[in-house]
Amino acid sequence: MILLTTRARVSELLQVAIGMSDRDFNRYLREAQEFDLKELITDEFYHDLINNASVTKYKKLIDGGTYNFEDRDYTFSGIDKALAYFSYGRMMMFANVVSTSHGIVVKKTSDSTPLAIEERKNFYYSHKKNGNRIFEEVKKYIERFEADYPSWNLEACKKKENYSLKTSVIQ
Repeated sequence: MILLTTRARVSELLQVAIGMSDRDFNRYLREAQEFDLKELITDEFYHDLINNASVTKYKKLIDGGTYNFEDRDYTFSGIDKALAYFSYGRMMMFANVVSTSHGIVVKKTSDSTPLAIEERKNFYYSHKKNGNRIFEEVKKYIERFEADYPSWNLEACKKKENYSLKTSVIQ
């Protein structure tokens, strides 16, 4: 799978532990792309973005930049920055949770104390919120130049945003 951002890019914006392996960190990048980004856009647009990541107009969406619209200059952060916040939130939530032959454990050392689950949740939701804010800038750019992105479907994206899952317990 093509990743739209890198560990290096995330590290420019947020602190990523040097000791975390690329393999482990890339899992958070993939999850951010597949679960956080994909829920904000349609499948068609997602696949166009992945398959055309090196094409100039899609590269601009990924990297962000400046543009002129109706005689005004604007700047927007790219999808890679939104993914950085999404993946970092996932890392904060799940990084020290390890599956062992004796069950799921939280790793700790004598020199440290892991964050409580509530604190990790706060970090997760805070970073997801920031990623969503950044993506709103990307969306505004796409909507202003919608003719360049034929697979973008604003109405379908709005329906996805309003989707919620309701569960109940039957006793």
